[in-house]
Amino acid sequence: MILLSELLGDYTRAFKGAAVAGSPFITVVDDSRVFLGTTVRGAPIYTIRGNKLFKGIAVSGHPLATLVGDLVFKGIQISGSPLARLKRTFSIKGLSVSGYPIVTVPSGNVATLFAATYHALQS
Repeated sequence: MILLSELLGDYTRAFKGAAVAGSPFITVVDDSRVFLGTTVRGAPIYTIRGNKLFKGIAVSGHPLATLVGDLVFKGIQISGSPLARLKRTFSIKGLSVSGYPIVTVPSGNVATLFAATYHALQS
């Protein structure tokens, strides 16, 4: 049975590495709630609020990661060496401008790319 909220939600999927099809690594609903795989029910593993990523359903307090421009930093740190750099539809580890993608988001959704990059690097 499909819920009406599932039909009305805006889903964006991320894939590990350079893949652009198949089983998604994570699914982001309405640019804010992050779920593992294709599951979109229950408690999210992360919540995105602006340029910050929080654990579970939290939307305040100490973030797990912060997005500044195209750079992903751990926690509230916004200087120094970033975890990754976002490039259009994929992300690359560290400050590198080229290399093998950590994750790929075919739609290019920045919030999904941000959350998937953090999850891939921290899991």
